[in-house]
Amino acid sequence: MELPVKGTVGVLGGSALDVEKILGAPRSGAATPDAVEVRADLFETPAEALRALDRVRGSFPAIFTVRLPGHGGKYEGSETARLSLYRKALGRGAALVDAEWDSECAFTLAREGAPLIASHHDFQATPDAGELERLSASMVALGPRLLKLVTTARSAADGLRILEWTGASSDPPRVGFAMGEMGLPSRVLSMSRGAPFTYAALGAAVAPGQPSVRDLKTLYRAGKLGRKTVVLGVAGNPVSHSLSPHIHNPALEARGIDAVYLPFLLDRLEDVVPCLDPLRMGGLSVTIPFKEDALRLADAADPQARSAGAANTLVIERAAGGRRTTTAYNTDFEGVLGPLRRRGVAIEGLTVAILGNGGAARGAARALAGAGASVKLYARSLERARPVAARLQVSCAPLDALEAGSHRLIINATPLGLHAGDPSPVPATVFDARTIAFDMVYDPPDTPFLEGAKAAGAATIPGREMLIAQALVQFRLFTGAEATAEEMEASFVEAQRARRDP
Repeated sequence: MELPVKGTVGVLGGSALDVEKILGAPRSGAATPDAVEVRADLFETPAEALRALDRVRGSFPAIFTVRLPGHGGKYEGSETARLSLYRKALGRGAALVDAEWDSECAFTLAREGAPLIASHHDFQATPDAGELERLSASMVALGPRLLKLVTTARSAADGLRILEWTGASSDPPRVGFAMGEMGLPSRVLSMSRGAPFTYAALGAAVAPGQPSVRDLKTLYRAGKLGRKTVVLGVAGNPVSHSLSPHIHNPALEARGIDAVYLPFLLDRLEDVVPCLDPLRMGGLSVTIPFKEDALRLADAADPQARSAGAANTLVIERAAGGRRTTTAYNTDFEGVLGPLRRRGVAIEGLTVAILGNGGAARGAARALAGAGASVKLYARSLERARPVAARLQVSCAPLDALEAGSHRLIINATPLGLHAGDPSPVPATVFDARTIAFDMVYDPPDTPFLEGAKAAGAATIPGREMLIAQALVQFRLFTGAEATAEEMEASFVEAQRARRDP
């Protein structure tokens, strides 16, 4: 039987004012859901939820849900009152109703032949595959129209497991994904594995890791992905700040490439390995703190990655027999040198202070030293910096030893500036009018490091220039196609604007 709901389901709930803003807002095709879930437990009163249903169902197929607290909801009434609310919603045109599979409401609705989504939410973990199937068998016994299983991802493997559950059967259809930031890839890929629909936020997110309707439909193109879609992404910790998906995905779409670029939050880079083949992964951008791990994980490496002792790009290729080869690259070299060359800065003989001693600092040091610059590392811990500097054949000093005028170029290769309230790694007194300040942090655009440099009259290079310069090389490595700096710059600026004013 044809399901009445397909595609991206926008979740609706909140105060009367919030709901009115959401329903009254003009929407482009990009932000228009394919269906709407009215989360009655999130409304101020049941009557307001039913009024919202009346407004919604004239334009969209509607799912009506009254979620219990144990499954992430806020409904505190009796089961008798809840059942009455479900019946009223069905009488007013709800296409599907969602209830916890082991609740009295679910049993009664199923017995009455209601179009039931039998659902289960696990806010602690993702059970093993055997437990998922045992749970499914109990849910199927109700005779629902659809099974919905939402778990919590504690690793990349958890998201993979729920995707495999989703694609394991279509009778009845299954909707499955994992909550939390680690679960975002499973939300995006759920429909590619056979789920008839998935959920996104119409207003504020109502579940951990829930993306917006706009992002799910246009940034990730979730409804257009299939089992043959190549998965690319950025791996790091943290990674939610990354704007890389916002510059790679539009470039992929513009060229008609069947691939999607996703953020992968990981505790260890090795955690992504079980996902490489099942998800048809073709490449990863690698960011803090995994750049050195990326080099160790690879089967081969380019000269830049080997010389820096760190990689920011992994390209995954498969031979005809299925053998997988992973090659590490360091495109940070171009990310550092490109913006300087575009400004006509002579790198030969340039005096450079690099703040930090991690993978980003190593890549910058190798790139600049290799091009003839005089490089010195400045770090909080000399104990950690000395062996790095020795391997790079550059000098090092404590961070507080940096003096004004001692270096023409100062590069922030630390994560300071990434989070609100972060200080600059150095005081503004280290800059003067002859200094060039280069920040590898690209979001937010105006970091304390750059603000201090501007106040001192120094020239500045924002992190987005490095991001785009190295991303152009990554895109070519991942796809064999060429993107342009102009389109990636436009995508970046639009993403930052949307982040500031959603």
